Amino acid sequence: MDSTLLRILLVDDNKHGLRARKTLLEGAGYSVATASSGKAGLTKFEQAEFDLVVTDYCTPGVQGSEVIAKIRELNPRIPIVVLSGHVARLGLTKEDVGANVVIAKGPNEDRDLPRAIQRLTRGPLKKKPASETSPAPKARGHGAGA
Repeated sequence: MDSTLLRILLVDDNKHGLRARKTLLEGAGYSVATASSGKAGLTKFEQAEFDLVVTDYCTPGVQGSEVIAKIRELNPRIPIVVLSGHVARLGLTKEDVGANVVIAKGPNEDRDLPRAIQRLTRGPLKKKPASETSPAPKARGHGAGA
């Protein structure tokens, strides 16, 4: 990927969780747009480009399963992470929900979410400007054998 920030769409109806996750992901070096419902998330996804989607599974109105299905219809290759406080109770798996990763909300998500995103995008948590990551050009000499 290039040196621009990865763009993440974060969908969750819990405003405190949404704010906390946005802060966490921005601190890890990502650009984050938020939506407080599945419907709003789909609208934002259709209006802008994102590199990854993180969505709650249980949202009022348009459920996470519907969000995932529509996003897969629009862009089947985009990585999707599902967050849910009901992973164990509902038996959610990535195969069942159509996501790349399923993460349980709770005390470990602040570690698990950035790691999952990094793994899915194969990029560092914080991108360096291209000038810092590109090797310096080799000097071309005009000596013997040149």
